[in-house]
Amino acid sequence: MTNYGDKDYWDRRYEREENDPFDWLFSFDDVQDLIQFLIPKKEISLLMIGCGNAPFSNDMGKYTNITNIDLSSVVIEQQKQKFPDQKWVCMDATKMKFDDSSFEAIVDKSLIDTLLC
Repeated sequence: MTNYGDKDYWDRRYEREENDPFDWLFSFDDVQDLIQFLIPKKEISLLMIGCGNAPFSNDMGKYTNITNIDLSSVVIEQQKQKFPDQKWVCMDATKMKFDDSSFEAIVDKSLIDTLLC
């Protein structure tokens, strides 16, 4: 059985699939209207947890202050190369080291599913 909570699993997967971005469940285009309704201000600080290698954060281009985190250092380095204008941090979402109230909104595209598997 796949252990989705294992950092090594994700590092291996992203090493194999570096050029094959994967949008789990839906793309930004699928939920753009909802996100823009819920988060109308484009300059607020956003946290994208479990960003993976999906283009979701980059597709949110009108939002100017996104911090992306993922457990996999491999994918964080890949994303830094592809999208250098955004912030990319290798961090476990269950052990975040941000100060309280660091972000005005958090986007979780499907990390909760991964954690529960």
